[in-house]
Amino acid sequence: MSGGTCNDAKPQALQPWLTVVHVTSQREADNDESGRSVQRTPPADARDRLLSGLRQCIEEKGYRQTTLTDVVRAARASRRTFYLVFATKDDALLALIDKINDDLVRDLSLAVDDHSNWRNQVVQAIGVYFDNVSRHPAVHLCGIRELPYLGVSAEPVIRRGNDAMVAIIHKLSDNEEFRREGLSPSPRPLAMMIIGALNELVADTLESGRDILEERDLAIAVTTALLATNFKDSGVADA
Repeated sequence: MSGGTCNDAKPQALQPWLTVVHVTSQREADNDESGRSVQRTPPADARDRLLSGLRQCIEEKGYRQTTLTDVVRAARASRRTFYLVFATKDDALLALIDKINDDLVRDLSLAVDDHSNWRNQVVQAIGVYFDNVSRHPAVHLCGIRELPYLGVSAEPVIRRGNDAMVAIIHKLSDNEEFRREGLSPSPRPLAMMIIGALNELVADTLESGRDILEERDLAIAVTTALLATNFKDSGVADA
């Protein structure tokens, strides 16, 4: 009986001390060295503002010349907020390229009229692609040229972007107007050729200082020619 009474008393005696330690530790976690409250979660719009700030900086001075100070200033945010959202500037770039790719695929899926002649559909799709590039040319160029240099961390973003474009090209070429001309939905190898050609055309045009919209007709002609090779009995569709 005495052993049981002693064991029951210890938790009661220690409980207030444990509570004080817990509360003190929590206060230390929520305050900085000066005792001021420390923000533990970013504002709801922090991610969008930071990505917008990074995009603005890339357009103005390029990614390599952009510093973290530039980004948070353009986003009207603090470094603390930045690090609550992203680990590094490179992580923010990966998120920005993901968003740019998602926006492009969304715009393509909404803008093309699959009841129009298949050649007109190509014109519509290429028009959307070039309109997207012309809005943020430096960011698109960064995605083509700078992203691969980030190494392993960039591979999932590059893969997602390619997969999304392959899927949308396949979807856009899988309708009655294409079938009416004996054309099959674009297989992955053909879609990757189209993506590669468009990327290199965009990069070369921007690096040379030419107007990206002036190359739209060439892109339409090349894309149309590539898709026209994909006859049902040609074997390309089975690649």
